[in-house]
Amino acid sequence: METLVAVVGAVVLGFGLLGVFAAASQGVVALHVVVGGALLAWAAVRGFRRVTAVMGTQTARGGANSLMQALIVVVIGALLAFVAERHPKHWDWTEAKEHTLTQGTLDTLAAIPKDGLVEMYAFFSRGGQQQAKDELDQYTYASPRVKVRYLDPNENPGLAQRFQISNKEGVVVVCDGACDTAKGTVKAVDLTEQSLTRAVRQAISSKKKIYFLTGHGEADPDDKKGPGAAAVKGGIEDENGTVASLLLANEKEVPADADAVVVAGPDHAVSDRELELLDAYLKRGGGLLVEIDPAVETNLEGQLKAWGIEAGPEVIVEQQLQLFAGPSIGVQPVVTKYGSHPITDKLNGQPTVFRLARPLRKVEGSDANVTELALTSAQSWAESDVKDLLASKPVTMDPAKDRAGPLAIAIAREFPPSEPGKRGGRLVVVGDSDFMRNRYVTQYYNGDLFLNTTGWLTGNEEFATIERKRPRAATVNLTLEQFANFRFLALFALPEAILLLGVLNWWRRRV
Repeated sequence: METLVAVVGAVVLGFGLLGVFAAASQGVVALHVVVGGALLAWAAVRGFRRVTAVMGTQTARGGANSLMQALIVVVIGALLAFVAERHPKHWDWTEAKEHTLTQGTLDTLAAIPKDGLVEMYAFFSRGGQQQAKDELDQYTYASPRVKVRYLDPNENPGLAQRFQISNKEGVVVVCDGACDTAKGTVKAVDLTEQSLTRAVRQAISSKKKIYFLTGHGEADPDDKKGPGAAAVKGGIEDENGTVASLLLANEKEVPADADAVVVAGPDHAVSDRELELLDAYLKRGGGLLVEIDPAVETNLEGQLKAWGIEAGPEVIVEQQLQLFAGPSIGVQPVVTKYGSHPITDKLNGQPTVFRLARPLRKVEGSDANVTELALTSAQSWAESDVKDLLASKPVTMDPAKDRAGPLAIAIAREFPPSEPGKRGGRLVVVGDSDFMRNRYVTQYYNGDLFLNTTGWLTGNEEFATIERKRPRAATVNLTLEQFANFRFLALFALPEAILLLGVLNWWRRRV
């Protein structure tokens, strides 16, 4: 009888320990441990003498030794599991780092206040929680200030109704603080890193409003065609911003809610009155991005000089080497050299491309404190024969009238504050507007440069743009000999090793 009770107790206790590793509920685990332990204790008390007699035999001592070794292995495994649970660590072996958070996401998580908290409510059925856990665990690993609760919407209909979750599943609610007390919440539309990080950023930062100047042929943020700027509008909205058009000719001043104004490549002249309003906006601490293309009269050149930046009339020509074609000249400079500035520090030498850009430089004798953001190579120059260049006529570097590179395509300036305790105006000038238009913004890191610029102008320079992961299939080319070796290892190496171990064991027993 005592033996049967002991076996039953051991089985119940064993399954209780397995329940710990299977993440069973605490009640189920506790019930198994208590019942199993009680049965083993009762059997031990009733059969103490019999156990003592049996344990005195050599067979029992050998069995006890094996049992003790097995228990040691179980205890070590349990300790390793406990340490892994408290201090999780994961490795990403994919070539495109598909399971590693981008630097932009890490910067966003680092921006959470040290005494702050971001809580996520993940509404998934029990069958779908594992997929959500694989993605959301990356955020809890990266920041101790991110907490996640997994909720079955069918078991928590009140919470699902409170957060207005119509489909009741597959929604992550992100809160700036505990979700049961936070006033503002943001919903992530899907489980992608872009959506989740955008929700975190929106929860912890204030929304910024950016106006695009209109009325002079500028890039339209609502235009989805090649010359438009709908792509960057979507990027600004992803960065917790809103976009609106501004016809400044009808306004008395730049709207008070403008965190930044973008002048995106006008092809008609901006009036003097509008320039005065933009100047007044800068002086009261606004942010202004001016993109000025070559061979266009915009009336911006004089005002830029007043701000300490000169936009040259030339066009930047870049000498390039092409495979099998030798050296050639082009008007699409690819930039990999950047100045030290919050806008460009996170680009880390990644390329950006411009088209028909005009060179910029600091006005001689000006006391303006400017930073050259993007610089061309030493093989470039500022071509003064613009008409011949645009007419596809051959041009060469003329030291008498052309400026040799490196040349600045983008420049930033920060103005002193008008009042103590307030932020000074921020200005960025780019000698090209094509880099942020729909047909070019997705090339290289153009989109990152634009969004980093608007982030600095609005005071959100601590956020880097979120780099999109581009997974690609990994391929390998094998020779026939390599393929034959791989096939042998896959099909025959393991059986061969088992057979050799069997032979060695037979020989050891025979000897």
